Amino acid sequence: MTDRFKSRRLPIGIAAVAIVFLVTVAATPPTAAPSTSSPTVNIPRRTVMYVTVTKDIRVGGAGTNSEVHKVKFEVTQDVILNGYLVAKAGDLAEGEYTNQNNITKRVFSTNESQEVALDIDDIVNFCGDTVHLEFERTFVGGARGGFMSFGIHAHDAVFAKGSVLKAQTDRPEKNICAEATTAAPGPVPSPLVVSDEEAQAATASPSPRPLPR
Repeated sequence: MTDRFKSRRLPIGIAAVAIVFLVTVAATPPTAAPSTSSPTVNIPRRTVMYVTVTKDIRVGGAGTNSEVHKVKFEVTQDVILNGYLVAKAGDLAEGEYTNQNNITKRVFSTNESQEVALDIDDIVNFCGDTVHLEFERTFVGGARGGFMSFGIHAHDAVFAKGSVLKAQTDRPEKNICAEATTAAPGPVPSPLVVSDEEAQAATASPSPRPLPR
């Protein structure tokens, strides 16, 4: 064996260590990247969420026939549930309103009423999850014409910009993305526009009057 060949050979001990190192590196599993996913929560049915009207919804007393219009709203304030933020103020809310034109003719006048039924369908929260809501409220405007009514008198059916609507979830929602928070839920906004169902229930069961002192 030539001296040149001998000079290229590694000592047996060094070669063995190198082989063990290579085998160890090959067998070591890659380190998992730290998880960055958001926590998720379950939202019970009938959880209250407040939604703000972002522009006037106004239909005149002499409006058109039945039509459906898509509307965008926004979440009024942070929605906090059991220490988790599930929707942020300003998150998108979606819904629609339907207007129905009704005409009643009498001998001396004609009444034309315009009903506007507003519905909220859902919220899309800050990380893209959808929370389904239920809310429906109907307002009525109208116009009356004829010589017995001294001309035409009209008023609009309207949901004004800035109105706060009290909606609630219409089903249990599972695995909605959220953020942990130490903040407390905000106070109940006032004034509120409640659903037809809640308004009717309040009318049917008025609050008891305080007893005289």
